[in-house]
Amino acid sequence: MKKFGLALSGGGARAIIHAGFLQALNESGLRPEIISGASMGAIIGALYADGFPPDEMLKVLIKPEISRLPAWIGRKGGIGSLMVLREHLDGILQAKSFEELKIPLIISVTNLNKGENELISSGSLIDWVVASASIPIVFQPVKINDHYYVDGGLTNNLPILCLKDSNLKVIAVESNHLEKVDTAFTSIKTVWERTLFLAVQNTLYGQIAGCDLFIDSPEVRKFGIFDFQHASHIYAIGYKIGKKNMDTIGQLLSD
Repeated sequence: MKKFGLALSGGGARAIIHAGFLQALNESGLRPEIISGASMGAIIGALYADGFPPDEMLKVLIKPEISRLPAWIGRKGGIGSLMVLREHLDGILQAKSFEELKIPLIISVTNLNKGENELISSGSLIDWVVASASIPIVFQPVKINDHYYVDGGLTNNLPILCLKDSNLKVIAVESNHLEKVDTAFTSIKTVWERTLFLAVQNTLYGQIAGCDLFIDSPEVRKFGIFDFQHASHIYAIGYKIGKKNMDTIGQLLSD
């Protein structure tokens, strides 16, 4: 069968569908040659590329404890820190650098100083994964090599074009299905979350055309970024999506 690359979007708790999707791939004996991801897609991509079984990821995908790590807005760039995530990943990832991973990985990050997207595939794995997951305002930017970085989803939430290769098919899984809503935008949280989703959705333009199979996930639109209490349900949706698309994937890779 033909080889394929897999792009995983960011989306907070919504992006846990990637773990379920990867489990469906595993059960079909399919394994990507390379993975790209942003934010939660980068976290799950790093775990999988390190050899972590998808059906055990729910045990380690924890909700960021913002209240445990307070910071003053305007002084530290965010209301929380991702130190908990950093320490957690350091404890479970065997690979400490991209070069040690079992599967090549490309991570999308946003360079605040340059005002542009960067695609990272070498160096300190945990530093870049945490940077890619640093949601602006919510979490402090991550300083790497004298530059400050935030969530890769802000500038490239589904890094597809970096996987384009004449010898690879490209499959992309999107976790931020966006539709019209009847929400009454009367709180900062609802306005912020909706605005963020609109912003990251705009980063898909010019990317989707570069993949051979684009898989959307309308069933997860009802979940918010921090709805980690529904992780098992979201995982099951991802698994269902994977199983549903397996015949299509098989045909794509055998053509």
